[in-house]
Amino acid sequence: MLPKRNAVGRIPVHIRPVCPPRAAGPSTIHLRPFTNRTRLLLLSQPSGRPQLPFLSPLAPTRPLPPLSRHLRQHFARLVSTESQSHFKKRFSRVTKLSITFFSMIVLYQVIQLGIYQEDIEHQWPTPTEWSLKSRWCLRTAQALQHPEYIGKLMTDWPMVHGFLKELVTRLEDMEGEGKGVVEQDEGGILVEGIGRTGLDISMKSEPWRRGYFQALMGLGKAAENLDGWLTDRKQRISAPVEYVVGPSNPRPRPAPAGAQAPQEEDCELASPPPETFYMKILTTRGFDTRQKLDAALAYADWLDSKGLGSTAGDMYTWALDIAAGGLEGDVSKVIDLKTGVLKNGPELPSENLIRVSTALAVHNAKQGNLPTALSLFTSVLKARRSLPITPDFQLPPPLPSFKASNDIFSSFFTSIKTVLVPVEYPEPLPSGDTPPLRTASSACDEAGLMTYIGEIIYASSSREQGLAWTRDAVEMAETTMLDRSNSEDQEIRTRCAQCLKVSLENWKVMIATLVKRAKKEEQESLEKAKKAWYGGESAAKAKTAELRRWQAEEAILEDRIRRLFPLLEGESGLDNLAPNSSLFV
Repeated sequence: MLPKRNAVGRIPVHIRPVCPPRAAGPSTIHLRPFTNRTRLLLLSQPSGRPQLPFLSPLAPTRPLPPLSRHLRQHFARLVSTESQSHFKKRFSRVTKLSITFFSMIVLYQVIQLGIYQEDIEHQWPTPTEWSLKSRWCLRTAQALQHPEYIGKLMTDWPMVHGFLKELVTRLEDMEGEGKGVVEQDEGGILVEGIGRTGLDISMKSEPWRRGYFQALMGLGKAAENLDGWLTDRKQRISAPVEYVVGPSNPRPRPAPAGAQAPQEEDCELASPPPETFYMKILTTRGFDTRQKLDAALAYADWLDSKGLGSTAGDMYTWALDIAAGGLEGDVSKVIDLKTGVLKNGPELPSENLIRVSTALAVHNAKQGNLPTALSLFTSVLKARRSLPITPDFQLPPPLPSFKASNDIFSSFFTSIKTVLVPVEYPEPLPSGDTPPLRTASSACDEAGLMTYIGEIIYASSSREQGLAWTRDAVEMAETTMLDRSNSEDQEIRTRCAQCLKVSLENWKVMIATLVKRAKKEEQESLEKAKKAWYGGESAAKAKTAELRRWQAEEAILEDRIRRLFPLLEGESGLDNLAPNSSLFV
């Protein structure tokens, strides 16, 4: 039996350490057991069993929970109070960055569009009294008609027609921007096949009238290039009629890759006929002589291109009456009103009369009336050479041009200059009712006339004289082209380049024909020399010498063309592109 245990082994109470008093503070932290977690999960459901799977393994015979419930519980464990705040911060930061980046892109596009509009506004100014939308339509249409200036290869004529149609509608709104425009007669004049005639715009300012004229002329030019085109209203595309699918075209041409063919039931004419707009200009009250003459000559040239020679002749007669109506005094002393031939007299013809006579000469040449055309060309050439030369006369300064550059800094400063430099609307051109003055570019016009004269003489009477006229035309055009190579006026350089190009092509064709004929004559003379008793050999030598002469001139011409080719292509390299060669736009 064990002895009774004594309490001596215990630590006495007075020696036992006393626990220090607890300081006042937060309540004690209770550690939760890992087998019974509190509801930290927002979406988790209360469970009376441990949440750790290894503490209560499932029985092998117990079925698995549905997949939807399993996934819900799994993702619910991921979205806790701690991760929710993290995701909110991340989402807020991403949203702010996205909005900032998108705003910067939109702002950059707006700035780029504004600089582009300012650039084309400097190239083709618009009337300042117009609204922003009207000015936008006009300058955009003008830029689209000059694709080489805006980095395009061809003109989008459906877009040109759309912009100008909207512009003309706005300008003819008598309650809006057309306030002050009135009908010439009550209700207007309606002409069958043409539509309503022109309005009375004489109360509007000169810049307003000039802008309205540019819009109508642009519509006429667009209508010429859209002749035979249809516009699909649903697909909003325009294409030539041979691509349209429908009963009237059972075998349409295949559409380009990536484009859908227009359907005939959804199509309408892409544009009214050109005479609709040209006749509106001719019947509008408020345009000057030059503007009406431009419309008459453009309409007559359009009729010529469609093979309507007699109708075109009537329009040229109308143009002659318009030009003669702007003169004072006896017009018969200056020009023959029946033939259009300018007379040599003390009175000089006006610029409009010279233009009409030149157009009549081209028309007669196309119709095969070579004697009449030659008389007209020579009379115009004499009239131009008799014009006075004023040393004090200077061409108006060209409009400022702001072209893009590959240099980043140069492009940046050019853009700033474009925005800061104000646009000045140019002064109006003279009406053309006075004689023009000889300028530095007048030689190019004379070279063009000499090219026509040489071509007619070569085809009708004398090959030698025609070739001589063509040589002189090339010499004059080349000299003028080289003299104006440093000029800032792009229009003058382009016209000189086109004149020189036509002259060189005519010269090349003439020489090629003469070489071919000389070879044939040489071969015939050699065959005759074998059978001839006397003089055959000398005749053959003469034909051989003539052949060598033309071949030497052909070699010289080829070398000349090779030397001038870079200059010509630099000024008129885009002339050979068809303006309406695009298919679906």
